[in-house]
Amino acid sequence: MMKVKKVPILLVLLCALLIPALLLMTVRSGDHPAGIERFVAANQAALEEIAADCLRGSQTAARYKSVEIEGVFPGEHRIVQFFSGGFGLAPASTYCGFYYSEDGVPAAYQNVDVPLTPAGEGEWRWSDGTDNGGMTRRITEHWFSYRAWF
Repeated sequence: MMKVKKVPILLVLLCALLIPALLLMTVRSGDHPAGIERFVAANQAALEEIAADCLRGSQTAARYKSVEIEGVFPGEHRIVQFFSGGFGLAPASTYCGFYYSEDGVPAAYQNVDVPLTPAGEGEWRWSDGTDNGGMTRRITEHWFSYRAWF
């Protein structure tokens, strides 16, 4: 009868479980504020056309390059939000992206009606009173990056 070595099998199983978990935790440069700022700066003219189309109600595309166009989020100050990525597993997930603020006013994720608290030069944080929250950072007069966690 042949003996099966348990250590190599356990090691393979451990790797099979850890590698996907580590990949899920990896943050892409498009999810990092500096990467988002570079993307907006390099594509600002096209992104402003997309935002204007969305605000007029004539958006046709669902994506632009590597980002998803989420559309207009109404409120006192309308925004057009773009999703660039996220990581984590429910119920602990983080979403990253940027948005165009029609009035140049910062907003919480998806323009939810929660107060923003200043957190530094051109940066604000928000929370809904639970462990859900986020931050937003000004990129230019009308553009902001966001990170939201749930």
